[in-house]
Amino acid sequence: MPIEDIHELVDVLEKAGELKRVSTEVDSNLELAEILRRTMYDNGPALLFENVKGYDMPVLGNAFGSMKRLELSLETSDFTEIGQRIADMTKMEIPKGMLSKIKKLKKKYFPSLEKSGPVTEIIKENPTFDDIPILKSFHKDAGKFITFGLTATKHPETGVRNLGVYRIQIVDSTHALM
Repeated sequence: MPIEDIHELVDVLEKAGELKRVSTEVDSNLELAEILRRTMYDNGPALLFENVKGYDMPVLGNAFGSMKRLELSLETSDFTEIGQRIADMTKMEIPKGMLSKIKKLKKKYFPSLEKSGPVTEIIKENPTFDDIPILKSFHKDAGKFITFGLTATKHPETGVRNLGVYRIQIVDSTHALM
């Protein structure tokens, strides 16, 4: 059964001996990133920082930093199988008839809109970037960055959607650059 959320991933990594919890207070300004860098260079475990200075939110780092953790996270040791699944998604059977074609496209390739569920929950009114322990990783960085942010966009005229991974610089409480 696929891992559904970050809590399940933490459990899987911990049960496999691939996670260490850090209860000592750490600062998201340079300190946390340096600990993660040193751990990664030493082929260390994933780290769950439970006490980030000034935040109630923990930080999970180095979760995908080894082949074993990737295998656990993706629930496979055969990465060619994942590549095949992606390749299969690009192959489309040509259905007969216009109505069949439209139904197949809608079913397979368009996101569904949800009216309820976790995606619709309001956790906090008017959230800001100040609520999240975003890291400043290097002394000469211009500021804090989300270093592996999955960004969903929708073209304002065509409605075409895109997912991309970007390093996102935090400008202030409510603005960021990609």
